[in-house]
Amino acid sequence: MSSPVGRRYDPEVPRAPPSTPASQSNLVTFDGSATPLPIRAEVINSSKLLQQQMFPECAETPAPTRTSETTTLTAAMPEDFSEWAVGDRYQMMRLLGRGSYGEVAQALDLSTGKPDAFVAIKRIRSPFDQEIDAIRLYRELHILRHMRGHQCIIQLLDVVQPPTDDIDDFHDVYLVFEYVDTDLWKLIMSPQYLTTEHIQAFLYQMLVALKYIHSFSVIHRDLKPANILLNEDCSLKICDFGLARMVSSEHKPSAATDRTSNEPETSTLPPLFSKLPLTRQLTKHVVTRWYRAPELILVQPYTSAVDVWSVGCILAELLSMQDGNVPSYENREPLFPGGACYPLSGDGAALKTDERIDQLSTIFDVIGSPSEEDLRSIGNASEYVTSLGKKEGKPFEKIFPASSPKAIDLLRKMLQFNPTRRITAHDALEHEFFQGIRQAHLEMEATSEIRGPDFMESNNVDLALLKRAIFEEARYYASPKERPLNS
Repeated sequence: MSSPVGRRYDPEVPRAPPSTPASQSNLVTFDGSATPLPIRAEVINSSKLLQQQMFPECAETPAPTRTSETTTLTAAMPEDFSEWAVGDRYQMMRLLGRGSYGEVAQALDLSTGKPDAFVAIKRIRSPFDQEIDAIRLYRELHILRHMRGHQCIIQLLDVVQPPTDDIDDFHDVYLVFEYVDTDLWKLIMSPQYLTTEHIQAFLYQMLVALKYIHSFSVIHRDLKPANILLNEDCSLKICDFGLARMVSSEHKPSAATDRTSNEPETSTLPPLFSKLPLTRQLTKHVVTRWYRAPELILVQPYTSAVDVWSVGCILAELLSMQDGNVPSYENREPLFPGGACYPLSGDGAALKTDERIDQLSTIFDVIGSPSEEDLRSIGNASEYVTSLGKKEGKPFEKIFPASSPKAIDLLRKMLQFNPTRRITAHDALEHEFFQGIRQAHLEMEATSEIRGPDFMESNNVDLALLKRAIFEEARYYASPKERPLNS
């Protein structure tokens, strides 16, 4: 199959419909190639088997029967939504997760009149009390508005409007997203095994999304399995742009520090996974450092290459899901599980230094110590890296003996210590691992960068200005006659 050329994309397209039933979502198809079976039904937080539009032959494969043990995954539990001010359009159903930001719940969009028009509503409590929360919210609203319409990026369908036009009445914020069945973290924790075709499908969609994100001069910065959403038909969505960075291509690489880069949010575990050993439950709460590129750990300037590193780490976990690479699904773990990365380990500057040392040592145990040339590229940090000692690393072929040579080659190119040697998302899509499955219409690019307001570049952001910017972003989702004139 000839290599397709990515088409240009104009961000000024009609917004997505209010909600899309899961059975009618726009899915990737892999014509003329082997296609993976759907994700096992007991792994999915949905009581309805999706139509297999992505892989037609999967429609003939009956879903596995749910056991009495797994039915608790979607059993209706009474929830108190009395404080959720979402209006009459949405019927609240069940709580999906809870974190420091607020909660996420499943709801039904009554405006469609369809019984399966599910959405996920993210309630952010009092985001204007702290600058860090307000900045994250603005980034997510602003970036997702420009990226609407891409099928491998989560779609923000609606923002519940404030009760009045008075900005002083703007308190809790409700973001309405398309509903997606589960996430990659839950899949990894399950007994499910993957084929090469599964891994191709997942990785291809991640890279298609990443190429699109980077074409906007946006760096996601928080890619990890929990932020990769999956449907049962293997369609995939990247979510959570709260830590994303808008970087002009005219500027130098970003500094590696950011006041919004705190510990990631967590979510409640479904009953099925609460039965797993404690050490495996803790992996959900590990800080994102496990997926963080070396240049970020070393507090070096960084580029979009940090996202490619993160996807490389995710690819390694996908490979661990192939039968023959680990003794049992319970032995799956991240490629770089630095032991000092648990929030339970304590706080303080000394610990943070220990965490960096431990994480870098874990990385070098696998990929080996940097070459002399690569050490010169990191300046004074080279002394710090050299102090960790010389490490030979481990061949990926031995870590993942059941995986294809093409997958191993791509993994190696994504996990290069030197970001200038690391493969880009664009070039990764050209890799022979994806031979025969690429689709030109998916590999779109933006025609312009996403830029935030000038005050966002200030060291001290005015919360009043930030709240006004968020208010204007939210008003974009109002009816046309209620929208601000400059939207």
